[in-house]
Order: sequence, then C-alpha cells, then structure tokens
Amino acid sequence: MLLDIEHKDLTYLLYVKKDLEKYSQFSIPKRSGGTRDIFAPIAELKSLQRKLATALEECISDIETLTNRKNKASHGFRPGKSILTNASAHRNKRYVFNVDLKDFFPTITGQRVRGFLIKDRNFAFDASVATTIAHIACRDGKLPQGSPCSPVISNMIAGVLDVHLSRLAKVHGCIYTRYADDITFSTNKQDFPVDVAYRDDANEHCWKVGAELHRLILRSGFSANENKTRMQYRDSRQQVTGLVVNKKVNVSTEYRYLVRAYVAALVKNGKYVVRRQVADATGKLETLTEDGTPAQLHGMLGFIHSVDSVFRTDVKKHPYNYPGQQANEKKPTGNLAIYRRFLIYTRFYANTSPLIVCEGKTDGVYISNAVHQSKVLFPGLVKKDGEGKDVLSFQLLKYARKHKKRKTVHLPNYSTITILGGGSGGGANLGNLIRAYHGELAKFKAPRGKQPVIFIVDNDSGGKTVFKVIKDVMKVSITGEEPFVCLFANLYIVPVPLGGAKERSIESLFSETDIAKGLNGKPFDFSADSSSTTSVGKADFAYEFVAKQAKDIDWTGFHPLLANIVGAMEDYAAKAAAF
Repeated sequence: MLLDIEHKDLTYLLYVKKDLEKYSQFSIPKRSGGTRDIFAPIAELKSLQRKLATALEECISDIETLTNRKNKASHGFRPGKSILTNASAHRNKRYVFNVDLKDFFPTITGQRVRGFLIKDRNFAFDASVATTIAHIACRDGKLPQGSPCSPVISNMIAGVLDVHLSRLAKVHGCIYTRYADDITFSTNKQDFPVDVAYRDDANEHCWKVGAELHRLILRSGFSANENKTRMQYRDSRQQVTGLVVNKKVNVSTEYRYLVRAYVAALVKNGKYVVRRQVADATGKLETLTEDGTPAQLHGMLGFIHSVDSVFRTDVKKHPYNYPGQQANEKKPTGNLAIYRRFLIYTRFYANTSPLIVCEGKTDGVYISNAVHQSKVLFPGLVKKDGEGKDVLSFQLLKYARKHKKRKTVHLPNYSTITILGGGSGGGANLGNLIRAYHGELAKFKAPRGKQPVIFIVDNDSGGKTVFKVIKDVMKVSITGEEPFVCLFANLYIVPVPLGGAKERSIESLFSETDIAKGLNGKPFDFSADSSSTTSVGKADFAYEFVAKQAKDIDWTGFHPLLANIVGAMEDYAAKAAAF
C-alpha cells in the first residue's frame, strides 16, 4: 500500500472529517504588510501528506531520469537546490529583476491538481487516483501553505510556467530562476528586454512587468503581483532570495551586524528585542517591537553559517567568493565564533533541561536504552510526554550519524556539536568543548539556568585526555574514581565507573554474555567504528544490536553509571535552589 493507510481510514479522513477539523490556522506577518495564512494539518493528515510528497518526489525523479530532462529553473523545495543555488545563478549581472507571483499556493486549485495528474503524459494517473490525491493535498479546494505536500505539487504545476519563462529568457539573453513564488531574471546586456520588464515613463526607477512575461504568466495559470516588482542595478546592492549577488554571493553586512547584536543582548540580558518595519493597510510603514525567541535567533545564525560554509568549503566551484583561498572545511568563518557563543549559552549555560554529552554517537544509544530498561530503578531519568509515553527527562547532545558529501551546492548538514567544536567526538574533542564553555562563561551576564550539563567520559586513555584539559584549565585533578565532579557553573563530569578495573570504557559495562552473542555470526570489535567482513564495529553494535535488542540485554552493569548521573543532577538541583 503506497500511502500505508486503510481505505476506511482514508475515506473518513478525506470525506467525513471537515476541513476545519483537519487544519489549525494561524497567521504570520509579511514584511511588505498584511499577514500570510498558514494551515497546519493535524497529525494523521500531516503523516499522509508527507508520504504523498515522498511518493510524488520519487515519481518526478524517475521521470527526469527516463526523459533526461530536468527543471533547472526551479530552486525551491528541490533536492540539491536552495536559496544559494537560486542566488548564484544571478551573480555579477548588470540587471537583476524580481517579481512575485500573486497568491501562489491558493491559485493552485484541486481541479488544477487533478487535471494535471490526469492529462500530463508523464503521470497520466487514473481519474480516481488523481481525485484522491487532490483531496489529500487541498483544503477548501486550494493548495494550503503549511502542508508537507504543497511544495512538491506547486513545483509540478508551475513546471509549465518554468518552461515558458526559460524560453523567454533564452531568447532575450537572460538567466531565469524561480524559488517558489519568487521569479528572477538577470542579464549583462546593455538594455534590459522590454518583453520581460520596462521602465515606467512617469518614474524611471519604477519597472513594470513586460507584456510577453505578463502573457506567459497568465497563460500558465498564475498572475504577477504588480506591487512587488524590483529592478536592481550593478552599481547598487543586488539581492536574490535574501542574498547579495553583486560580486559574490553573501549575506548582507547589516544582517550580520544585527544578528551579532541580538546574540550580545541575549547573553547579557537573557533576551533580545526584534524591531521590524511592516506596512499597514494604507501602505504606511510602522515599526513593531517584540521579544525574539532563541529558536528565531538560531535560525538566523544557521542561515548565515550555511551560506558561509557552502562557499568557503567549495572554493574551487566558487573562487569569486574567496579569491586565492584553498578549500578548508574546518576553517572558521567570521560568524562561527558568534554562533558557538549562542549555542554554548542556549545549550549549556541557560539550558532548560539537563543535558548529557557523551564521547561519541554510539554512547547516547547505550545511555538512552539503559535508562528506558532501568526506569523502575531510576524513575527520575524518565518523564511522561503529552501522549503519556515514557521519554528521557534529559537531552542528549547528538552527533551527526553520517555526513554525506554532495556534489551540488546545498545547505550543509552541520550538527550542533560540530559547530560547537566537538567534531565527531572522542576525548580530545570533549576537552575542546570544556575549554570553549569555560572561555565563554565570563561573557554571560544573564541568569544561569537551573539544569546541569553532564559530560560522560570513558575511564581510559581518551578519558585521561579530558582529565588533563580539566587540570590545565581549572587546576582540578581527577583520578577517575570519583562518582561525579562539578567543574564550574553547571558543568559536571561523570567518569565511567571503574568497578575495580584500572581502565574502563562504556562498552565494558555490557555483560560478557551479551558481548559474546555477536551479530550475524560475527564478533564485536569495539576498537573499530565500522564493521568489516569479519567483525561488527561500534556503530552496528549500537544501532543494530543494542537498539533493536534492548529488552533482551542485561543492563546491570550500567546501573552504577546511571546512579552517578542521578547524583550529579541532584547535586546541582540543591545548588540551583540557592539562587
């Protein structure tokens, strides 16, 4: 079953349940004034729409492979494409012209979706299938903004528009791209083609949509927003999907300074104020102020970092951004120190729940499963979620399980711990995190959070590396026999209990009986991260053995470690009660 849903459940969801019950509506302000309605589907519908989106994306990929034709103009919601690829296409041009499509998503009706799926020769769906898909995708007969399948369907419907406008651009020596409802034409020609846009006789700085562009947009079932056209010249700042594209693709200096100021205010006062200008109903601009959220600021920092990372790590493809430099993925950007400060503040200093940091990605798998299987003995390490299910009462700082190299420009998959400087884990990288937190602490003037940060460290050579950093930075000597040690502020270290041994890693807490089981006829090799033809490495031990057979594993060896974690939490709770 492609969408993995029973027929009776599908019928009830689509034809019995009313649209008002299937979506929650809220509005977000537009920068140009007014509001944009967002319709968030309920969980059951959202899950179904996600599956539909995945299925349609696979169809598009197969069609592009079979026909050897790809839509190179569309950059929104496409694998390997982003605002970066969209902006890069228009770098260093004499003219850059932008125009928005009016009411982009609502313009795409259920009838258009159904008709496209039936009539398009690459899809040619049965009428009943096309009708069902249209019902899944639409609200009140229109494509809602907020649905997981709206982006892929909007690209399918707008594909015809892209064909027409790509031809128009080619005829007139222009570059054309589209990011959702944002259309851009650029050229180095002396005069901008009047078929695309022309200068208003009454105002030389006002440009209007050209007759041919207007005709093609209407023919494709859309309309141009005449109030949102913009021509940008080479001798002024040119921006495409929020990025400056004059000589190099970059985030504006003003935006960088603004975000830096937000971070400074947050770590000093525990909050920051956002000021933005919006147009009222008459078009008059007014300034609104409101408290910003950490999540908003995280998004801003992530946006800057993603732009910096792409163009600094692939210098060969983008030499104009960093002339004379060699590609270096680890080379810090100007924004990185600010981004790290923000993450150290929000994840360590002002954290809202206990945070556990392990030496590597597999350790978190062990800890979480040990807690769930030992919750009767350690009830404080679990809590109930909104659905009444047991979840961890603390957070685990996650490592990226995989880092895929992609051939196209994209938004990099940098994990929080990588940006913090923790890399792929290990004692040396945990030492770096301790140094970083200690170094930033004096800059934080806002009230400290009332939850601890707990580093779990192997009691082996890797752990000794961490102990050495602690001695160098804090002048505190750790033997490894302590149940836990408060290093400074809310930072604790919990060594893996030695249990009478001279050295001990977290894997040694598993029973000899469980380790002797092996996996698929091969023994476990904890000295290797990856599996080989003769043995199973730590990654497969964690994800394929521990995670999948947790109920059958003897977790007794982990109980002393869990007890020490509880001890550290209780110790800090007592300290936090005093401030």
